[in-house]
Amino acid sequence: MSERAPKRTPEELIQKMRDKNIRCELKSEEEIIEYLGMHNNYFRTASYRKNYEKFLEGENKDRYIDLDFSYLSELATIDMHLRFLVIKMCLDIEHSLKVGLLTDITTNDNEDGYSIVEDFLNKNEYIVKDIFYKSNSTYVGDLIKKFFAFETSKDENEKTVIDKVEINCPVWAFMEIITFGDFTKFYSAYYELYPKEENYTGVLNSVKSLRNACAHNNCLIHDLRKGGTKPTHKISKFISSIPNVTKSERKSALSARAVYELTALVYLYSKVVFEPVKKYRLFELNDLVNDRMIRHVDYFKNQDIIKSSYRFFKKVVDFLIETTYNTDDIKKL
Repeated sequence: MSERAPKRTPEELIQKMRDKNIRCELKSEEEIIEYLGMHNNYFRTASYRKNYEKFLEGENKDRYIDLDFSYLSELATIDMHLRFLVIKMCLDIEHSLKVGLLTDITTNDNEDGYSIVEDFLNKNEYIVKDIFYKSNSTYVGDLIKKFFAFETSKDENEKTVIDKVEINCPVWAFMEIITFGDFTKFYSAYYELYPKEENYTGVLNSVKSLRNACAHNNCLIHDLRKGGTKPTHKISKFISSIPNVTKSERKSALSARAVYELTALVYLYSKVVFEPVKKYRLFELNDLVNDRMIRHVDYFKNQDIIKSSYRFFKKVVDFLIETTYNTDDIKKL
């Protein structure tokens, strides 16, 4: 466990950055102080320094190479725009997958829409508890009270214990009650029972991770270094179909968790989301990748980790749009 760090004033934080060889040349000290007080905190902004190399020896050992505070603040801004778009894309995916799953269940003569919910909840009692605790929710409380009946008591610590639950919930209402994480589990359980060729279970888990990060406002691109992430067969096959992505580039880029999860997101989005929402959102993504992300491209000219990650993701986005929509559509962006 790390030692407790002392509180620091903005002026002390600027000095701390200078001690680490983080320059403060593109913004004045006054502008940085205003930024740290009004726009973003030091802890979040400084997290993007993981994408930068340090001197390995000499008098500058463990100090950063070619890093300015503005480079970090620009990455933080890009990350903010990315999170806002990603959460919208995740919600679109959730909606489309729920519609598709409901269609499969309602057209399945072996299912009545009720027993599959009860069977699933009997195997996942923790979800029953989550539903119980949401029974007073403004948004889903009425649904829960309509389709679930709970008998409870108090234990020796005066905590509520569920003694019995009666479940008479149709799947179309169940979809409105459960979390996205529980939905992914239900989705996987259904298609394990009724296999389907276009089953996106493995990819969906990565999208769930990304959605959770955005929902908690976590930084997405603070660490783009090569890691140990293993892509699913579907994602590897998809990237292999992009002509200008080499095998080594694919292997390196997808080993970084952030890059892999973003790739999984746009892949799944292209496969399951309905028009015209898909078209509109992919064009938003195009604007972000091919305009906003390169607004200060000169900041990153010496940063291979950032440049290679960007080039790879740009190829993915460009490929999806160019193979899905015609040139005239793209010109209308």
